Amino acid sequence: MKTIDDRWLDFRAGCIAPDSTSTQLREMRIAFYAGFKAMLDANMELAMLPELVAVMVLEQLHIEARQFGASL
Repeated sequence: MKTIDDRWLDFRAGCIAPDSTSTQLREMRIAFYAGFKAMLDANMELAMLPELVAVMVLEQLHIEARQFGASL
């Protein structure tokens, strides 16, 4: 399984311009790790819910993510 840093390096290679400044890279890395941590927190919250509720909440999160992607 990939580490968070492995995933960051994949994201950086595929989504960030090679000529980005060190400040841009630092800010993007902070945002990437914060987003990953937020998802870990959401997973922990889901684990505490009854299964049916967790499935419904997870579906809503998927819908929200797809809507965001479509808005770009």
